[in-house]
Amino acid sequence: MFQKLLLPTDLSTEGERAFQAVSELVRGKGASVVLLHVVENVGVAPVGETFPAPSLLPGTQQELERAHAVLAEKRAKFPRGVEVVTEALVAPSVPHAIADYALKNGCDVIALSTHGRSGFRRLVMGSVAEAVVRSARVPVLIFPRQE
Repeated sequence: MFQKLLLPTDLSTEGERAFQAVSELVRGKGASVVLLHVVENVGVAPVGETFPAPSLLPGTQQELERAHAVLAEKRAKFPRGVEVVTEALVAPSVPHAIADYALKNGCDVIALSTHGRSGFRRLVMGSVAEAVVRSARVPVLIFPRQE
């Protein structure tokens, strides 16, 4: 079945919706879970450079450090016997970073929660889950918002 399951999270409680089901999927099967958070950073180019290397936006490093701390807390929510690895990274696009991480790190499936936004909020904020489904090269398991 699955050997390595990627579980992206935006660090919200809404993003934890998939934790229980994912735990059940991997428990006792020797599979592991990678709990991933992506800090979005489009970068800024240094002034006066011909071919500037992008640098981190102000506050990005602090957000990355906060993500590591929150991921450690969320890792503790998984039951005993479920191997969970935490990973936080910086990328210009959250959905593409999730899909790339899964492909490059041998993940068999991506499991993520949707926030269930619609209308103007979805138009403005976009849908990470939808973009992951479009760009992933491994299966994607979606946990919809429960009413």
